[in-house]
Amino acid sequence: MQEETKVADRQPSGSPEDRRENFRITDEVLLDYRRLPRQEVALRRQAHARDASSAFALVHEMNELRQQTAILRRQAEQESAVIARLIEHLDRKLDRVIGVLMMHELGSRCPQPIAVDIGADGMGFSTTEVFEVGQTLDIRLMMLAAGLGLHTFAQVVRCGESGKQSGFRVGVQFQFLRDYDREVLVQHLLQRQSMLLRQRKQELEGG
Repeated sequence: MQEETKVADRQPSGSPEDRRENFRITDEVLLDYRRLPRQEVALRRQAHARDASSAFALVHEMNELRQQTAILRRQAEQESAVIARLIEHLDRKLDRVIGVLMMHELGSRCPQPIAVDIGADGMGFSTTEVFEVGQTLDIRLMMLAAGLGLHTFAQVVRCGESGKQSGFRVGVQFQFLRDYDREVLVQHLLQRQSMLLRQRKQELEGG
């Protein structure tokens, strides 16, 4: 699938913090979603909170450790370029291992990446399935550009026929997203938006 280079057109109004939290971009992800009966949502949330064995739990723990050691990393960069490069290489190796584990865990349920319109509050995607508004989904996704993985829950807020192709366009709102996961997602969106804008500028200058 050809990579999308279009930044989502919607530009929310409000304070800078609101814009930071609510803007969306088009990104490519591996996406696995499963319907959850209403009576199972609480049980699945509890199981998700206790799960420390999945690759998606490792992503969360790794990012949390990075935040906790940010000061030490900055000191290492100032005191020794060699140590700083070593830490960077180790991080890359861990990211690669965790990325492979996430792809293995997702398995055959999502063999091809799909384009999604994603923000810190939710996302939209195309599917051949129809969903009722209010349906809860168990969602696992891997953002290929960053190797970032996210396991969370979402509620369907809209579902209608796709205007461009057969199937349906679904919009979901993330639920029970941990503050730290939201912050990591926002940082990825900001970096991705900046990269796409640079690509667009280069294409315009080259054209």
